Amino acid sequence: MFAQGIKDQVETALAEVRAHPLVTSAEAGTLPLENAKRWVFCAGRESRSFPWILRELLSWTSDEKVRVILQENLNDELGADDPAHAHFLHYLHLLDDLGVPREDFDRYEERLGIKLALSLAFNVAKCRNAGQAIGYMLVNEAMTPVTYTAAKAALTHHFPSLQTNFFDLHIEVDDHHVAALYEAVDALPDEAEKDLRFGVALGQRGMEILLDEAYGVFDAHTDVISITAPEWNPLTGAGVSQEG
Repeated sequence: MFAQGIKDQVETALAEVRAHPLVTSAEAGTLPLENAKRWVFCAGRESRSFPWILRELLSWTSDEKVRVILQENLNDELGADDPAHAHFLHYLHLLDDLGVPREDFDRYEERLGIKLALSLAFNVAKCRNAGQAIGYMLVNEAMTPVTYTAAKAALTHHFPSLQTNFFDLHIEVDDHHVAALYEAVDALPDEAEKDLRFGVALGQRGMEILLDEAYGVFDAHTDVISITAPEWNPLTGAGVSQEG
């Protein structure tokens, strides 16, 4: 059975995310406030879109065990029986506690990291491939305690009295979601292993490039580069190609 191999792959992915310089500097208390706030904006973009992703997965998933897991996850995101405890509302309260105007979140200029991370999530949600979807969800949920614990440490370093309900909720419930998703893995046929592994790789890729954005990797250039533009032709181009 391949389930142990999937667990090993997920653990490797978690170790690599823990080693990301954004995470290590957050845990060490050396992450600048500017980067910590940008991380909050990226996390908020992800939080705002996550219920849509879960609904899209539910629209085509036929496996009853997976449907129960996804529905429970969606219920948690929406606050279960109390909409006042919807996760995104807790996120907005986090902005308030940080003294960040909600308009600043709306105006945040998304760079390539969060754009790619959300694009991966949206495409996985629409791929209608159960193995890829479960693999993606599995590593995505497993990474939340790692990244949100680090984000909480970074912010409370700058704001010692900060209320962290947004992070605490996700850290608490996602461990349960991960355990349930591993039950779904056990129920999949052997031929789903390749798709599961690819889904895990996609989830890791999306998280790492989101962290890259918060760390400032894309600060020098925020637009998508068109390599079909004439200046990128090594035979006829000028400018960029001659500066290297």
